[in-house]
Amino acid sequence: MSLSGDLAMRILRAVQPGKGSYSDLEKCRAKAKKENEGFVFSCPKDRRVTYKLVKHAPKPCLIMRPRSCRHTDKAVLYIYGGITNNWNTQKNMAARYAVDTGTEVWYPVYPSFTEAPVTEILGYLLRIYRTMLKRYPADHIVFCGVSMGGFYGLQMVNFINHEKLALPMPGLVIAHSAGGFPDNDEDWRYLRRYERSDPMFSEADLRMTLRLMPCDREVPWWALSPAMGDLRNAPPCYLYYGEEMLAGNAVLYQRAFQRSGTADKLHIHIEPNMMHGYSCMPVFPESKRAYRETVSLIESL
Repeated sequence: MSLSGDLAMRILRAVQPGKGSYSDLEKCRAKAKKENEGFVFSCPKDRRVTYKLVKHAPKPCLIMRPRSCRHTDKAVLYIYGGITNNWNTQKNMAARYAVDTGTEVWYPVYPSFTEAPVTEILGYLLRIYRTMLKRYPADHIVFCGVSMGGFYGLQMVNFINHEKLALPMPGLVIAHSAGGFPDNDEDWRYLRRYERSDPMFSEADLRMTLRLMPCDREVPWWALSPAMGDLRNAPPCYLYYGEEMLAGNAVLYQRAFQRSGTADKLHIHIEPNMMHGYSCMPVFPESKRAYRETVSLIESL
């Protein structure tokens, strides 16, 4: 355990940023609506990468190409986290992946969790994946997501199987602090084991998130619960968690992979005394080590 990481967690646990803030449903809905309505897309500028928009995409999708593109035969589909249209929160992290791996990174702006059912979100992301398949072999494409983005990356594999889509699996899935929603109280207890240690999220927050989904269309539990995933033919999947509530999902993903006959494809690391999303933020020794591992995985694909 690094001193810098320990200090950061002590501060977070003292401040508890955001923990318990999802207590009033109407306020949460109003906040989500305001954030979604305030969504404005503009093509960013960065000396490290060049940006290009994917043609004919229903929403903006950026292709980030590093100035030194060492691997022209592979690409990363980077799926940012959050439940509203905060598309710009991780664009710099996506650009960093492009630079450090020497590959193109595709960065789609997708419908948010609070304005579209999960199945529609997955359908949109798979539409982008289909476009990528016209340029790259499937086994040279990486799904890389953070938080809800990590959840979507894994659920895309589930969706392909469940809907019997004529799509090949990607070559690799990397999920940083992947989310998910247990479908019964017995499975919630796995998340409760980590809740006290988590300085950022609580069980109440995650349950409220479920209530923020659009209520006009029913979403099947197989698209929400990690334990119900159909992960046959899954590629190698690497999950990274800090000491956070969502780390309880690891047991549920393990169950799904075992049931699907792909247990050997799942690799999980839970870093003690680290926060949500630590592995995609190379700041502390622990996060630098995890981030370098993901870069190496992409480069070796």
